[in-house]
Amino acid sequence: MSKRRPVSDHTPTPDQDPDPAHGGGPRLLSLTEAASATGLSRKAIERRADRGTLRFVHDDRGLRVIPRAELERAGLLDEGTPGVGGGEIVVWRDLFEREREAHDKTRELLTDRAEDERRRSDQAIARADRLHTDLAAIAHAGPIRAMRLRRQARRQFMAGAEDDA
Repeated sequence: MSKRRPVSDHTPTPDQDPDPAHGGGPRLLSLTEAASATGLSRKAIERRADRGTLRFVHDDRGLRVIPRAELERAGLLDEGTPGVGGGEIVVWRDLFEREREAHDKTRELLTDRAEDERRRSDQAIARADRLHTDLAAIAHAGPIRAMRLRRQARRQFMAGAEDDA
């Protein structure tokens, strides 16, 4: 168990009343409230307080509380915006959202490309089936009918090739 000692010997009193400068939110926040306001976990707030990167005071019950101004100084809250994460948290959140949007867009483009390839493949298979059917008909037809069927099959095949281009 680590030694916990306050950074300041100041014991707050009625400072827990609403702070008009911060939209009526309390000036002193419990570790849980500070975690909720910044978007960090309670454990992360505790670690920062233990390391000394967040200053805290003890309330009249001996519990650690963190002044709102301290969270703003550490860049964890936007100044004057009660309960909204700021500083490095907002930067990481924005970065994560941009990465997610880029990932979603890439997935959408790849899906569209795969659908186009599937459609082209299906068209090529259908064209090959028609050609196979036409060649079977030509093989069983008489000479004049076979000549007409070959000409018709050639025209259809060339028209299908032009459609693909």
